[in-house]
Amino acid sequence: MLKNRLLLSLLCIGAMLYIAVPRLPVAEDGLAGWFGVVWLVFALMAVGGNIAAIMYLPKRNRVVRKAKLAEFKKVRLRQYQ
Repeated sequence: MLKNRLLLSLLCIGAMLYIAVPRLPVAEDGLAGWFGVVWLVFALMAVGGNIAAIMYLPKRNRVVRKAKLAEFKKVRLRQYQ
C-alpha cells in the first residue's frame, strides 16, 4: 500500500515537471528566475524523498507481504479444487 502511494506520488511529480519545466522562467533575471530555480529544487527534493522512501522500505514488511501472498494463493487454490 505504501509503495503504491509512493509510486503514485512519483508519477504525479513527473507529470508536474513535464508540464511545468518548459514554462518556468529559470533564465530570467529577478524574482521570476529565483522562483523557477527554487521550484525546481523543491520538485527534485520531492523526487529524491520518494525514491529514498521506496529504496529503504523495511524488509520485514516485504517478507510479511510475500508470506501473506503465498497464504492467499494457497487459499484460492483450495477454493478452485
